[in-house]
Amino acid sequence: MEPAGILAPLVPSACALVLAGVAMRQRGRLGALRERIADANRTDPLTGLINRRAFEELLDLELERALRAGRPMSVVVGDIDAFRHVNDQHGHEAGDAALQSVARNALKWKRRIDIAARVAGEEFALLLPETDERGAFIVAERLRRATHRSFAESAVGMKFSFGVATAPGHGTDAVGLLRAADQAVAAAKDLGGDRTVIYSDEVARALDEGTRAGTELQLATVIALAEALDIRDTGTGEHSHTVARYCEMMARELGLGEERVERVRLAGVLHDIGKIGISDRVLTKPGPLDHTEWQEMYTHPEIGARLLSRPEFADLREWILAHHERPDGLGYPRGLREDQIPLEARMLAVADAYEAMTADRCYRAALGEAAARAELEGAAGTQFDADVVAALLRALDAGRARRLRRVA
Repeated sequence: MEPAGILAPLVPSACALVLAGVAMRQRGRLGALRERIADANRTDPLTGLINRRAFEELLDLELERALRAGRPMSVVVGDIDAFRHVNDQHGHEAGDAALQSVARNALKWKRRIDIAARVAGEEFALLLPETDERGAFIVAERLRRATHRSFAESAVGMKFSFGVATAPGHGTDAVGLLRAADQAVAAAKDLGGDRTVIYSDEVARALDEGTRAGTELQLATVIALAEALDIRDTGTGEHSHTVARYCEMMARELGLGEERVERVRLAGVLHDIGKIGISDRVLTKPGPLDHTEWQEMYTHPEIGARLLSRPEFADLREWILAHHERPDGLGYPRGLREDQIPLEARMLAVADAYEAMTADRCYRAALGEAAARAELEGAAGTQFDADVVAALLRALDAGRARRLRRVA
């Protein structure tokens, strides 16, 4: 038989194999194309981060896992402050480069298990499994500071406002959790931007009621915030106003001018505003704080000072930053000694301590006035300024004497 006759029956099979191979290659190309299209639908082309759609899908899955396991999970949302001005003043190319730099920082400062996304034009988000609100706050602050460093020598000044929300306390579904984080971002911007705020119902309500002029920080706003934090911390709204009254009494006893008396009274109202950055778990813990929890608590004077960043609050900012310093140098955050500590900060320290000792808390009963006075006198010259302690005790005695005369 001729060779052609031998091969003839094989030709259809060979053709079928070739066609099958072509079809397989085409299917592979189509599959790869579909994957690329799917990736494009889930990925932000400018930064390479996942987009909002993909973030929300992953958030749903992670939230379900966290709730099932009874483990915390947090979301951090960050919005670049005044980003429109970057585009207006430096052009969209500079704006795009800035967004790419922010994305690189997000990838650098997250853990391997965390997920970073660009969820809107100048808005980014982090999904943080196995992370409570304090851990999320730390991550957000690292990213905020990294943004400062990245643009320190750039004509494009970039600052971030961050909001933190944690499941299950701030929401048990993706929509609710993202809404809480967005409200915390709005609170951060209302307080002047370039800061991180942990969501709470009271703070969101206070800011909503207190804001008078958009994102411009107003005194009514921070007072409302201080009162809301007071309720969160002590269970009542009286602590800060009582501290303010004691500060006013000491200021008058020490012969300060009327304007200075009013400023130190205002500092008393605002002295604990930095606790917006402290987790509920630490603020309401019924027993002693451990080392890690104290490290968290030590940050609140600095957070409070940042919240009062506008020039008209410069004096209050310095006093509140120093109100946990001690004459013996063992205070925080800077370890100042004696006259290095502003007089008004020394007054805040005494007033804060006396009020805390003489007021009931949800986790302990008050010491009583006699025991509190003995504590102040015993710590005069070390933890507290001796002259300031003496001024408060004289003012308390004078007030008691006036009340007795009225009764008589």
